[in-house]
Amino acid sequence: MNRFKPTYSLRQLIEFEKDKAIMTQKTRATLILLVGFVVYSIVASIPGFWIDYKHGIVTNISIAILFIFLSIILKYTNNHIMVTIIGTYMFMLILFFHLLMETDWSIGMDAFWLFVLITPFITNYLAGVFYGSISALSGLILSIVLFYTPLQYCLQPYGENMMQWFAIIYIVGMMSAAVIEYELTSFQIAKAESDAKLAYYQKVRANRLKEQLQIYDTNEKVIRKYKHDIRHFNRVLAGFINEKKYDEASAYLKEFDSMLEDVTAVSFCDNQIVNELLTIYTSRCQKMGFKLRVKVSVPEHFPMEEMDLTSLVANALENAVEAQERITDKEKRSIQFELTYDGRKLKLLTKNPCVIATRFTKNGLPISTREVQSGIGTSQIKSIAEKYSGVASFIQNEDNFTVKAVMTCM
Repeated sequence: MNRFKPTYSLRQLIEFEKDKAIMTQKTRATLILLVGFVVYSIVASIPGFWIDYKHGIVTNISIAILFIFLSIILKYTNNHIMVTIIGTYMFMLILFFHLLMETDWSIGMDAFWLFVLITPFITNYLAGVFYGSISALSGLILSIVLFYTPLQYCLQPYGENMMQWFAIIYIVGMMSAAVIEYELTSFQIAKAESDAKLAYYQKVRANRLKEQLQIYDTNEKVIRKYKHDIRHFNRVLAGFINEKKYDEASAYLKEFDSMLEDVTAVSFCDNQIVNELLTIYTSRCQKMGFKLRVKVSVPEHFPMEEMDLTSLVANALENAVEAQERITDKEKRSIQFELTYDGRKLKLLTKNPCVIATRFTKNGLPISTREVQSGIGTSQIKSIAEKYSGVASFIQNEDNFTVKAVMTCM
């Protein structure tokens, strides 16, 4: 069975970051971090009063004021991306002046540069891969301006490793943060899509069960009626036989058989999903005045995901039933449905009359004739077949439309 990991474009990641639920969660996380930085900056400025380190006090208070201001903006705008970008560049600007104006070279600045180094991981988480990377560029700009321009002579002495390699290490950190955030966001998107798909199929399953219950209820009423009337049918039939009216008896039996067709079959194979779908569509076909011709041989369990099997069978039958709704002459309505599994290959076939000349795309997919075109059903069949290393074909031969699909399920 073909399995692949979904990949997402940068546009998809950006759109996902703009989702209301994600924005609410990221806004809350940004606000918590801002409050935490405010508390840290205030606490960090306290030792400066004891040792009369005014430069450090000014820097820490400036950072605290900046983050308080950003918290207020975030509270009113709920725009965590804007706050992250503006906040990061303003923070780097404060550090720029702090590092240049530091006169006491006995106080190391390594802690500030370590914080700069983890900036990409914070910004990528808060603002996403794209906007987070834009925000993280502020740290790279700071290191280049201070380490690769004449401004380096205004700084306290650093080792050669620091001066030559910090910007390169920072770029590596940016790339690592971007890759990690891409993977996390991709997982979140895939999970959201999976949850949405699961919710959809649960809803479909609930509707199927509702239709089945209605069919069972109808069958029960029909069976109760025939059980009540069976003695009368037997007496009438016995009368025809006793009077040697065999032609009348034969016609009477045929009429009785046609009446029994009101009872919808509920068991076609061992697979529950296929049974449920065929029961529903058999009932629909009966109401439309024709009988669904079925040939199925599918075990209870085989290597295909339940959602894929549901989509495959439901789309094939739904398209065929819709085609019959366009046929005004009920005598010409018919659907042939076959689904077989031989332990390796799953084969699907539907064949039905079609009164509309179907046009096809370059990929061989039928172009929808609905007023609101979708084409989702046939594309789903094709994508499911390809997922299981198979093929699907859609052919119209005069007034007949045929769908074939072969998949490998091992």
